[in-house]
Amino acid sequence: MENLPHMNDQDICYLDELIIEGLTIDGVKFRPSDWVDRLCGTLAGFDRQKVSYSQYLRPIVYNDMNCVAVKKRLQDENPNIFKFIMQFATDNRLLVVDCANFLHQMRA
Repeated sequence: MENLPHMNDQDICYLDELIIEGLTIDGVKFRPSDWVDRLCGTLAGFDRQKVSYSQYLRPIVYNDMNCVAVKKRLQDENPNIFKFIMQFATDNRLLVVDCANFLHQMRA
């Protein structure tokens, strides 16, 4: 993956996002290595021959790990896609973090 925004602990995500981490609940790095591109590609388009990610899914890097940020409003605006994405995370035993809870814990 190229040109992903690198975020520090304070900037990992916005309150209206969920993060799907590239780590399973067993602590194993998820493969294939391009899973983030594939998942974000489900809603991506092309603009001037470049990939243009959707406002609902974006790739990020956190702790040197590829992750996907998912806007929570996708659940209301396109429930089938949201269900598909969350089922992908469940089926692959990926960690999912609610950013509102994550940021709240950091401030405590």
